[in-house]
Amino acid sequence: MPYPRVLVITSCTGEKRFKPEKQLTIEDFKDEARLIDREVELGDYACPASEMYTGMQHLRLMEGVQKLRDALGHKALDVSILSAGYGVISERQVIVPYEVTFNGMKSREVDTWAIHLGVHDAIASLIPAYDLIFFLLGDNYLRAVTLPLASRVDQTFVFLASRGQADGIQGMAAKTYVMPLSNPEAKRYRYGMVGLKGFLFKQFAEVVASQPTLLKEVYETPQTFQTLIDQQTAENQTIQLAMAEVFQQVPSTPRKRKSISKKTTVKKDDLLTIPDVPPAPNQHLGTQYFIPEWDDRVYPKYNFLTEKVPEDRDPYKDDVYAHEMYPQPNYNGILISKIVIDSSQTKRERFEKVGVHNFVRFSGDIMGDCGAFGYVKEDEPPYETDEILDYYERLGFNYGVSIDHLIFGPFAVPGIREKRYNLTLKNAEDFLVRHKAQQYNFKPIGVAQGWSPETYADSVKALIQMGYDFIAIGGLARAQNREIIPVLKAIHPHVDPHVRIHLFGVARVEAVPLFQHLGITSFDSAGPLRQAWLSSDKNYHTLTGKHYMAIRVPPVTGNRAKKVLDAGHYDCETLERLEQDALAALREYDAGRLGIEATLEAAATYNEALDLSEDEDKPEKLEKLRAKRRQKYLETLTDKPWKACACEICEQVGIEVAIFRNNNRNRRRGFHNTYVFYKRLADLL
Repeated sequence: MPYPRVLVITSCTGEKRFKPEKQLTIEDFKDEARLIDREVELGDYACPASEMYTGMQHLRLMEGVQKLRDALGHKALDVSILSAGYGVISERQVIVPYEVTFNGMKSREVDTWAIHLGVHDAIASLIPAYDLIFFLLGDNYLRAVTLPLASRVDQTFVFLASRGQADGIQGMAAKTYVMPLSNPEAKRYRYGMVGLKGFLFKQFAEVVASQPTLLKEVYETPQTFQTLIDQQTAENQTIQLAMAEVFQQVPSTPRKRKSISKKTTVKKDDLLTIPDVPPAPNQHLGTQYFIPEWDDRVYPKYNFLTEKVPEDRDPYKDDVYAHEMYPQPNYNGILISKIVIDSSQTKRERFEKVGVHNFVRFSGDIMGDCGAFGYVKEDEPPYETDEILDYYERLGFNYGVSIDHLIFGPFAVPGIREKRYNLTLKNAEDFLVRHKAQQYNFKPIGVAQGWSPETYADSVKALIQMGYDFIAIGGLARAQNREIIPVLKAIHPHVDPHVRIHLFGVARVEAVPLFQHLGITSFDSAGPLRQAWLSSDKNYHTLTGKHYMAIRVPPVTGNRAKKVLDAGHYDCETLERLEQDALAALREYDAGRLGIEATLEAAATYNEALDLSEDEDKPEKLEKLRAKRRQKYLETLTDKPWKACACEICEQVGIEVAIFRNNNRNRRRGFHNTYVFYKRLADLL
């Protein structure tokens, strides 16, 4: 078998998503006709069982389940829930809130009610289809199962049970392993007894998700289950101790050695304060980072000495994306805007021919939107709903965003803002209705726009009522944190456990824990990438959070050099010599054959020659600029951050990644920045 077929049997929890006044009681479950009537009464509170329970065991378990499904596919495992009201049900069964639990029942009551629900027979009929079955059941719930269960020698059972129940789990043909749990284990694994079973399954899932072959090892040798958990626990505790030490340290200049890249220093003081509201109920859905697609590619065989590329090079076919340069992508998905595709006829034709996944050569999730910033000045978006639905489906997007219209600046005035707000919601409603009618394969995402926290909250509420379980917040890409946080706080009360929230255009490390706390499950931004060449002095990012200025060595064929030559300040030969001296000095310094003073002087001299084309009539301003630049260059050369980075690009090209010069250097530096951002994000999460 490639992987064993897995079933998880867990219990219901007292904590539920909804708590109406008149929930179902045990009396309702005793009468089938009465139960049907009562379920109709509570229809507004109906949802799949997987989303109904909000107890700690269930939440942690489902986080682990999702990790395994992400790694192995959705069909890799199933979850059944032993409900004290409904009996044994699938995670997908729609139920309404009820107040019935085996906990607190006397032994005879448990036995009688379990027989009424048909618990033993239901589980016995389930397990033949599976190879590896996990039981996460408390004492009375396990009693309700009425062991032993009929099984085969080619099956494996893993029980997470109390020590008091462990001795009674025997007499079955399947290979059986019991992991006994009590207060010492809760202390050892640093998690409360109430949710410990779910937490341990999540720990196990995290290991298997990264090494799927381990699932078969557990099937063959079930004791491996606890071994993997112990290894994961030890690793996590080591990381926590390391991070605790980091938080206590004052940031200092990194030491020049590769091991620095293994640590990050996201200081607690740098993080935004978490507001005094409960964590959003959708935190178990995790957090994902999408990067926008803007033709960010480099030539992989680029010669940094000659700076030549083949004459017959095809920029699309021969150049590569960031995810093709690293062993693993430094983002969870890619965002592709239609208006960007439509801006080039050649690009549009190629997209249409091969589809989105083949175009960007990426097997992960791809989200599509219309690119509202591209038509913000238009009275209405240039697209129709049917057109966009067909486009998402035909090109193979995983997620498709409804057509929206931005509300900010001059478009947030009375009259205009209401029109755009209503248009965005109407488009979202049409989008979802037609998506369901045509049974498209991609996941629909409804967009919320607004001009105040209240209007954003109303928009999110309306989208959820329409039936969306994935919502994107638009219009905040240029907003500051102090403007974004009130919006997210207003949305927070409307977030359901099953609803994902995407934040368009905002990716800030210091805000990630806060965003996650308030319900954001994904975001996109090319900020770290773009800073490589758009920032004045924060071009090279590091895992410590420190930024460095890239050393400017612009080509003599560029505009700055042209102005100097046209003004007669230098002849072409002299300027070319200064340029090549700067490049040679930087490479010699990187190789350890030239001192820092001589290197700095060569780089600064070329830069100052080009300064003659700017601010000639403002000598004081020019001197300040030069002094600041020398200081920044000195810092970059002193710390040599590229030598402390273990990413593929820094190890391959060395100091070239820190030189501000043409696409093949600047975008590589951007790819490095994205790698750093993704690593720091992973540490925070």
